[in-house]
Amino acid sequence: MPFPALRSPPREDVDERRLGRLVRLLQAMQVEIEREAQLHLSEADCAAFSVQALDNGENLEFISARIDTLTNKVMLNHTRQASLQRQLSFLRRTQAELQRLLPSHRT
Repeated sequence: MPFPALRSPPREDVDERRLGRLVRLLQAMQVEIEREAQLHLSEADCAAFSVQALDNGENLEFISARIDTLTNKVMLNHTRQASLQRQLSFLRRTQAELQRLLPSHRT
C-alpha cells in the first residue's frame, strides 16, 4: 500500500506550474524591455522636435546645443536598441516554445 504522504502530484501538474512560472517571468521581462525600448524612441522623437524648432527659427544657440546632445544620445542608444530587439526576439521565440510544452496547450 503506498504512503499517501509520499505520493507526488501528477507530473503534468508539476510541469504546468513550473512552465507557467517561466512564462510569467518571460512576460514580465518582455514588458521591461519594451518600456526601455520606448524610452529610447522618445529621445529620437525629442531630437526630431528640436530640429523642427531650429528650422522654425527658435533660439539657435540653445536648440543647436540640445540637438548635439540628443544626437549623441541617439547614436549611443542605437546599439542598445539593437540589443533590446534581439532580447525581445529571443523572449518571443522562447515563449512560443514554452506554449508548445505546456500540457494545457497540447492538442
